[in-house]
This record gives sequence, C-alpha cells and structure tokens, in this order.
Amino acid sequence: MSFKYYLSTITLFIGMFFYMLGNCSAISLQPVGKKAARETFASLTAPNAAEPLSCPQVVFAESSIPEDSGLLWLVSRDNRLSSCYTPTNLVDYNGIKLHDVAHKAFMEMQAAMVANKIYGLKLQSAYRTYDYQHTIYSKKVQELMKSGYCQQQAETTAAQTVQPPGASEHQLGLALDVSIDGKLTQAFGETEAGIWLQENCHNYGFIIRYPGSKTEITQIVYEPWHLRYVGTPHATIMKKLDMTLEEYLSYIKEIQAYVHWGEDNNYCLIMYSDTLQVQLPPEAITASASSFNSNKNEFAIIICKTYPDIWKTDAEN
Repeated sequence: MSFKYYLSTITLFIGMFFYMLGNCSAISLQPVGKKAARETFASLTAPNAAEPLSCPQVVFAESSIPEDSGLLWLVSRDNRLSSCYTPTNLVDYNGIKLHDVAHKAFMEMQAAMVANKIYGLKLQSAYRTYDYQHTIYSKKVQELMKSGYCQQQAETTAAQTVQPPGASEHQLGLALDVSIDGKLTQAFGETEAGIWLQENCHNYGFIIRYPGSKTEITQIVYEPWHLRYVGTPHATIMKKLDMTLEEYLSYIKEIQAYVHWGEDNNYCLIMYSDTLQVQLPPEAITASASSFNSNKNEFAIIICKTYPDIWKTDAEN
C-alpha cells in the first residue's frame, strides 16, 4: 500500500473529526497502525472546507536541517552527545553563549515580562562545552564522596542535579538557566517570575524542562529555572498536553500527526516521519523539519499556514 494512500487516510480521519467537533482549537489523532505510518497524506481538509487541499509532493533536502538544529534532540544519560559536538550559530549575551534562536526568543520573552511589570529575570547559564560539563560533574561527585558516599553512589546522586558530560542539553546551546537573584533554587518556581514563566514561556518556544511532577520520567529533580527552547509549535502542544520532551517525542511518534486549527481555517500540522519526503499543501507558507536526535532518522515535520501567529494565545491576538 502506498505512502500516499496512508496520508489520504489520515486526512479523511482529520476531516471526519473536525466536521463532528466543529472549529476546535486543537485536536490529536489516534494511532493508525504501523503500515499506515509509512504513508504521507495527499490532502488536508479544513473544518469548513468543501474540498480538500491538493498536495503536490515536496522533498526536503538534507541540507534544510542544520547539523546542529537540535530543537527536539533528547539529551540525557541514555542519549548522550559526542564530546566533539559543538553547535554553530552561537551568539554572546553578556558573556554567556547560547544558540541564536534561543537568544532571540529569550529577548522577546524578557521584554514581555517587563511589559507585564515583572522585572529582573537574568540569564545565569546557557551553552556549556563537553569538557566544562565534565568538570562540574566531577566536582559534584568529589564533594559527595568527601561526605561519605562511595563512588557509585556519588555518581548516581550527582547525576540527579548535574548531568554527566554528554548528557547535558546545555551542550546544545538551547538550554537556559534563569533567576532573579543569581540563585538556582526550587523557590524560584514560587516567585512572580517563576509563575509567569510556567504559564507563558511556551508562547516564546520554551518549556520548563524538568517539572516537579515528572521526575520519574526525566530522572532529574524539579528545576523551575531550567528552560529548554524547542520552538513555539512544539512548546505549545507540550504545554497543552502537560508533556515533557520525552513524552512528547513518544506521543508524536505514536499518533503520527497533530493538527492545530486557528481562525479562517489557518492550520499547523505536526507530523512524524522517518523520511524527509512529505506532501505539502499549496497554501502552506512554511514547512520545516526537526530531527529527534543526532542520528537524523526520525523527524517532526511542521507544515503551517500563517505560522507562527496561529500559536499565539488569546491574550496576545
């Protein structure tokens, strides 16, 4: 059965749900089977559209995904970066290096906080080299061993707060540690700034990477100060569904597609694919692909009309 047939099936499924449910702001699809997962959609039916959109084939070139994009890369003790990995597109902000997309989003978010009379948010840390992460992790292990831990216990305990080298997403340049007083403590989550970030940072493409309610999944203690840039579409869905990055990647892979509808039948489709060959509706004004990991064998394809305005909250529209 062809890949094109599968996406036609997904489109029909989308159309049926939207006609039944009306103008929903967002809806997710149920799994459609492993065989269907090898297909791409041939049309996309809007909630009020009489005819589906035709979709000429578009092939993303490998070069369209930067080597260091990493927006959705899951970096952890089980998914480590190479000691040779260094992101490009790093910029300097008050002596701190970070990825340029994260820098731009942070500046916009900081300005929004000031507009809401929330002042003093500071960037404490962002990009770290593999070697620097090795230094701070080793220091933490040594501190614990001096307090009576054996080496294995010290390494396990240290990893709950300081990731081993290669296991820190700070190496991507997309993770930010922020504070208002220079201290990285869980109390930050109860401050006005911390509460605002929990409620609004997704509008600027960030997530609270290690929430207190998901420590069993992330294997990291609650860190309200640790933000991860993943891009507004992904951050918005993660916020809506209360998912960590680990959960979100599994979710997209399982359901294959997620559609977010805005006004006037504007839409964004996020679709899982193991290839960069997809079908693109002619109305779509943006299309991009983000790999799940450095192996680049799994992708989240974003196809949007009027991106990124569709992702703004009602308060911002």
